[in-house]
Amino acid sequence: MDLTALHKALSELQEEVKELRAVIERIEQGLPAGRSELQRAIKARGLQVHRQDPDDDLIFLSQASPEERTALYELLKHYSFRLFLRDVISSKESFQATELVRYCSLETAQRYISVLCDLKIAEPLKEGTFRLANQALYSFGPTLEWFIAQMFQREFASPATYGVRFKETTSGGDYDVIALWERQLVYVEIKSSPPRGIERGEIGSFLARITDLLPDIAILFNDTQLRMKDKIVLMFEEELYDRYGAHSTDLFPVSRLVDELFHINHCVYIVNSKKNAIVNFNLCLRDFLTHQRAELLPLVPSEEK
Repeated sequence: MDLTALHKALSELQEEVKELRAVIERIEQGLPAGRSELQRAIKARGLQVHRQDPDDDLIFLSQASPEERTALYELLKHYSFRLFLRDVISSKESFQATELVRYCSLETAQRYISVLCDLKIAEPLKEGTFRLANQALYSFGPTLEWFIAQMFQREFASPATYGVRFKETTSGGDYDVIALWERQLVYVEIKSSPPRGIERGEIGSFLARITDLLPDIAILFNDTQLRMKDKIVLMFEEELYDRYGAHSTDLFPVSRLVDELFHINHCVYIVNSKKNAIVNFNLCLRDFLTHQRAELLPLVPSEEK
């Protein structure tokens, strides 16, 4: 075998090993079956995936073990930790625990930093000073997308993918998370900035991507505990009015589900993080299922005449 053929065989073997490692990692993480069903649901809509599940912009390294990823996932369930990570990323070159106490106590900040070092996400520079291991990281957004995709997989036993980009769609841009839950295609648009940092054009893009993807359920998730009614709901109403005119409030009313969770015809949802993001997603999914079932079979029998 000549040298060129040997290099080619070695390259093919490396690719096979990489694929096997990915399979083993999915098994070790206990991810649910059904990834192929999710891909089929996307293809059935005439869409071709160009990119998905990018790992370049995640806060952890690509070689992180399943145990390390699980530990990070459990921490990300806490809103204070997600806020803490945003501050860490903004001070990625050098930070101390005393500088990261806007949303948690000094003791909690010190514990969080210790865990980040254990997970190889942060590393010490000198006594009491640390830096982010991935200095190229610019945003918490991709990691938040990863977390929501993991939430569908771990909490709802649903295959999910994040950072999805399709070829030749009208709306363009990334689809933050797409999941297959109870045979329903779910699309989640994720906003990590507070409501004041979200522009109406982003709401229009969200609605345009719904038109392209045709999901059964669409969710706009704003990772904040601030009110949705004051700005986000108003922007939805304005965007819908511009699209459908005076009849928009009859055709697509933005109604309160509970607290700061809202829905449009029980299939498009506006969700925030107050009191718990996972609980809020569950409330919306159950609401969809409840109203879908009600169309097939009344939940409460009518009174006898």
